[in-house]
Amino acid sequence: MDVRRKRLRVLVDAWGEILSRGGRLSREDLIAILKDAYAGKGVEPVRGAANPDDIYERDLIALYIVGIEGLGLGSEIPKEVMDLFSPERSYLEAADIALNSDPENARSRITEIFGRIPDSAILSKIFRVELLKYYYGFKKNDDMPRLIENLSKAFPEEEATFRRLSRFYIAVKVAEAIINGEVKNWVNKEAYKQAVAVKLGSPRAIPDDDYIAKIIATVFGLKPSKYSKILRSENQKQG
Repeated sequence: MDVRRKRLRVLVDAWGEILSRGGRLSREDLIAILKDAYAGKGVEPVRGAANPDDIYERDLIALYIVGIEGLGLGSEIPKEVMDLFSPERSYLEAADIALNSDPENARSRITEIFGRIPDSAILSKIFRVELLKYYYGFKKNDDMPRLIENLSKAFPEEEATFRRLSRFYIAVKVAEAIINGEVKNWVNKEAYKQAVAVKLGSPRAIPDDDYIAKIIATVFGLKPSKYSKILRSENQKQG
């Protein structure tokens, strides 16, 4: 079973445990259930190169998306439990607004949702919504570039945040192309990386091979050393 299917199994199992407990839960309980479910399958949530302390809290977004859009549990979830996912509903609503509104309107409406101008943490979670919908196959179209573009126009003061998200997105797409056999050597990889960056409009956000290697491991659960002929990673050179 590949890591994506394992993660889906984790999220499905977590919902089974949540529903079995009725409405007697807190957000801390949700996080604990999620953490235990991941540990039981020997995997961790989707993440970038860093391993933040709040990764399981962030993955409540994945839990909510799988429960509502994947399993269709909306009518079965007790109101007390659904209320615990209020932040996640806000991230999904903000992502939808960003994709379907002009920048000025998106800025005002998203600011209203969160009661303040969103900071880097909030914007990253809005992006995470689209990442996870794409990753778990709930969307056929990859809307991440459009989301980054629209949010960057709505919140230009967060340029550093969008450069970081662009770097992560480019690494995900390059890693995916390598794994799928679309990119088979170092030259093709460099060209593909540049093409994704140009399409995204982020030439300054191009990730190096070390970063792409980390994404292959953390997002796709594969050993980067398998692709040593394509990636010229410093870690691999040392290994």
